[in-house]
Amino acid sequence: MYGISKDKYTGALELPIRVYNTATKSMEKMTLLKAGLARGYVCGLTPQDSMHVGHARTIVFFDVFRRYLEYLGLDARLVTNFTDIDDKIIDKAKQEFRDDAIERWYEVPKRYMEEYFNVIDALYVKRAYAYPKVTDNIGDMLKWIDMLIKKNAAYIANGSVYFDISKVPGYGDFSGQKIEELEAGARVEPEPGKRGNLDFALWKAWKEGEPWWSSPWSPGRPGWHLECVVMSTKYLGAPFDFHGGGQDLVFPHHENEVAIARIAFGVKYFARYWMHVGYVTMGGEKMSKSLGNVITAREALSKFDGEALRLYYLMTHYRKPMEFTMDGLESVQATLRGLYASYDYVIQLMNEAKDEGGADDEAMKIVIDHMIKIEEALNDDMNTPQAVSSLVALSNYVNSQVLHRGDKLSRYALSSMMDVLSYVGQIFGIFNKTMLPPRLVDAINVMVTIRQKLREAKQFEAADEIRRRLEDMGIMLNDAGKRTYWFVDRQRLR
Repeated sequence: MYGISKDKYTGALELPIRVYNTATKSMEKMTLLKAGLARGYVCGLTPQDSMHVGHARTIVFFDVFRRYLEYLGLDARLVTNFTDIDDKIIDKAKQEFRDDAIERWYEVPKRYMEEYFNVIDALYVKRAYAYPKVTDNIGDMLKWIDMLIKKNAAYIANGSVYFDISKVPGYGDFSGQKIEELEAGARVEPEPGKRGNLDFALWKAWKEGEPWWSSPWSPGRPGWHLECVVMSTKYLGAPFDFHGGGQDLVFPHHENEVAIARIAFGVKYFARYWMHVGYVTMGGEKMSKSLGNVITAREALSKFDGEALRLYYLMTHYRKPMEFTMDGLESVQATLRGLYASYDYVIQLMNEAKDEGGADDEAMKIVIDHMIKIEEALNDDMNTPQAVSSLVALSNYVNSQVLHRGDKLSRYALSSMMDVLSYVGQIFGIFNKTMLPPRLVDAINVMVTIRQKLREAKQFEAADEIRRRLEDMGIMLNDAGKRTYWFVDRQRLR
């Protein structure tokens, strides 16, 4: 009906989307490895504290990307992990539990993983295909380490196992780094037996006061860079379609994932497209706990609706840094209010429309043009700011012109508007609260009808009192000629 048939790409390899590939540093047309199936992995959280709004930005972006792939008719399998054992988790457990840390360390990741799911539900993020945890996949990691040792790409030193980056052809090209410069600026880790400054641990030998797992080399635990390449390929195969995360993961994490996979699979990149989300800043500085400029996602959601936070993220292109302010979020919440107004207005117009209507050619052209512009924007490296702009323009058209035109549009034209609003709502993850209880709708309509009769009887003071009472409830009225339309300010009904 619009720019793209929703089932056109169900069995396709080539997609209309162009994405910026970090690995090749170029824009590329997206082609799937298996027809109709898009497989992606996004590096998840180390659950040792509450996620902040920077983490949430990455999560929301890949949720929107996954939703757009599904809009194209694809089966989108998105996997994201939890690094549920890590130095920071151990340190947090020692701070909280002191002498009991070795027995109770797991309570830290358990707590923050539960909070993670509460936050993503509040953000209307669709659940992933799988949420693998490091502690559930240590057996697979041991097999990988053994394989890398046998391939002469890893060595044992004092019970730890290190990956030898000198064995990897083209190490550094993924992130655009030069090995000589990296080695010159590398911080020398206090790890006896490590041969090269850039070599990294695949297995960390046990230290007193830490949890441990058995291995052929020593009691200990796996290293960070190994974990994601093992879990991603376990659930998605190798190679798979896209791999993502925050901009801060390009080096060393994703560089080292690529290095491990080159030895394991003999391929240059074990994921075809690599996508990275820009930093969230406050006061021009990257948000980080060390700087103390962190706003947690839970804090933001205590003040603003999850849909408003989603829309706020989408107003900046995902690869660009984003300056986060509460004032900016407040402004976006007002924009969301206008989008919901147009949604409610179209429903009411459809309910009173007849099959025949006025001249629809211009309205239909406007509706279709906006949907095409939204699709074109999303196909252009997920240009969500432009797509949001087109959605807002369509909403403004409904609120300012469709509602006030003398001749009514046909039901077909109005249903086309509703299709666009619904499709884009599904992609952006908004309009989740469009269904109102029938009794509430009936009550609002009764009050609006009574107010209209009072106005006709010139009892304006009583009519204004009804308007004030409705607005106190979050029901906003719009008088369009002799007809009154209403929309619900859903933020006020939270």
